Amino acid sequence: MNPAEQQPSDTLVYGRIDESFHQVAAAVVEEVLRRLGHTVDVVEGPHPEMYPQLATGEMDLFADAWLPGGHEVYWEQVKESAVEAAVLYEGCMFYWAVPAYIPEDLVSSLEDLAKPEVVERMTTLAVQGTTPGAGLTMRSETLIESYGLAKVGWSQEIGDLQAIIDTVNQRMSAGDCFATPLWQPQYLNDVHELRPLADPLGAFPAPDRASLLAYRQSWENLTEETRRVVSRINYPLAAVNEMDRAVNLDGKDPLQAAREWMERNPETVNAWFA
Repeated sequence: MNPAEQQPSDTLVYGRIDESFHQVAAAVVEEVLRRLGHTVDVVEGPHPEMYPQLATGEMDLFADAWLPGGHEVYWEQVKESAVEAAVLYEGCMFYWAVPAYIPEDLVSSLEDLAKPEVVERMTTLAVQGTTPGAGLTMRSETLIESYGLAKVGWSQEIGDLQAIIDTVNQRMSAGDCFATPLWQPQYLNDVHELRPLADPLGAFPAPDRASLLAYRQSWENLTEETRRVVSRINYPLAAVNEMDRAVNLDGKDPLQAAREWMERNPETVNAWFA
């Protein structure tokens, strides 16, 4: 028997990626499940650890998967045993960005980063990446080669979400000229003027949807009411930035940030339960 099938019917194992913007997106669903009377056991970790657990039924639900492009490699691992239960928000995307104070006629595209005058202007040619298993990290490694950036000295440093946040905050405060891997939703886009760079070679996928996934058997075991309500959960990408900002700047935990956003947006939330 799969681990998920051994859980009491009102207890759900709910996985999420251990980065704040994923945590708040997942927390909205957690709060809905709690309002529906479920006990929710939250587990979290990096991408490569979470998806295999969903595939084997060690978790009942997982949020959030960027489909079809961002998490494509991970979806391939779970598509036979999982279902897409809800589209939580749309428009999530990866890109590289530079500070808006760098003239746009100098840098507007990833290919501009290879120009001698741009290389000379930059404070650093090292970009701070996130975890090795993240879609952004893997695609950034590829684009450094495909745009010829490695040949002129560009490189990516592996780190984590906090490393990116700290690097962007420090370099923006110092007025540095730099590039950073980034994405939406991410609260840094709301607090700094950062310009996404055009990607003519298509190193990054088109904007994705962020979805709640469910282990197939677990989803079928849920009541019709729970499936109906959960499948309706949908909110704007801007809401994730708002909640993410509350976590990173106001010290809220993800569930608290989600609950406060839901309280400020009763019409949206009530429509899920209608």
